Amino acid sequence: MTHTRQLAEHEGKFNAPQPSDRSCPKCGEKKVTVRIWDSDCGGYEDEKYECGACSHYWWVDGPDA
Repeated sequence: MTHTRQLAEHEGKFNAPQPSDRSCPKCGEKKVTVRIWDSDCGGYEDEKYECGACSHYWWVDGPDA
C-alpha cells in the first residue's frame, strides 16, 4: 500500500514500552524506551523511541519504509 502522506500516530497501534539500549541523541542518557507502532492498514511498522530523562522522542522507520 502506498500512502501520499505521513501517517498520524492515531492511524496505528503501539505495543507496550520496552527498555532500549540506545542513548538519547539530545541528552546522552540511557533512559530510553521503545514502542513498536503498527499501522491500521497493516503495511507499516516503525519504532518510536522516548527518553525518560529529557522527554525527547524520535522515530526510526521500519524495513517497509
